[in-house]
Amino acid sequence: MNFYMYLLFSICLLIILTPFAFMIDFVGKTLEKQVNPKYLKLTIIMILLFIMAGGSFLMSVLSGMKMIDTFFITSLCFFGLGWITNITNKAHRNMDSTFAKFVTNNAYKYQYEASGTPEVSLYFISSLIFLGGSWVLAFVVALL
Repeated sequence: MNFYMYLLFSICLLIILTPFAFMIDFVGKTLEKQVNPKYLKLTIIMILLFIMAGGSFLMSVLSGMKMIDTFFITSLCFFGLGWITNITNKAHRNMDSTFAKFVTNNAYKYQYEASGTPEVSLYFISSLIFLGGSWVLAFVVALL
């Protein structure tokens, strides 16, 4: 029964901290305007990976679960948050495009749609790397 309580505690903690995913993505977008993006993207991804690993370690310590189990579960949660953040950003771009078309009577010169934008959220990229890394590590540990 303790396992399910720890799992519920971890999920509740992640839900409470969901706004930080959007905040981190916004900070990354703001910094990209001021600093050279070539160096900034890698730095932000590494910072996010360290935050995810630290958060997973903290949840492991607080919940009493094994660290590999916590990383396995939280990586899915972080990936879900990254996916939602990415979809929200694309929907926001699509909303801006639709509004601009409406205001200019469909004569908006620079049309763009959410499905056509190749840019992916840095939080989504780092959560995908964290998911892949933690799952590979979990399977390697399980096989050894």
